[in-house]
Amino acid sequence: MKLDKRLVDDVIRLTKKYYKDGDTDHLPALIEALKVLEKKVAWRVVDLIGDLATYTQRSGKGTYDDIYKALAVFGIIVEEVENE
Repeated sequence: MKLDKRLVDDVIRLTKKYYKDGDTDHLPALIEALKVLEKKVAWRVVDLIGDLATYTQRSGKGTYDDIYKALAVFGIIVEEVENE
């Protein structure tokens, strides 16, 4: 399975931002990003991405590339997609 890097990055960025400061102002954008991604893949994949982003934020360890590598273990490839 291949996913658009932009969509995955939005979910990661907004999840990390929310868990960094707990500011609920980030929630509407995060929920929208999750809904967009959920139109492309199963909710379990969306949850996995969110969980990985949350873990990297809370632990202070890990980068976007580490999240991509973890997803690759499950056969989920994150890559740039050209606009059509």
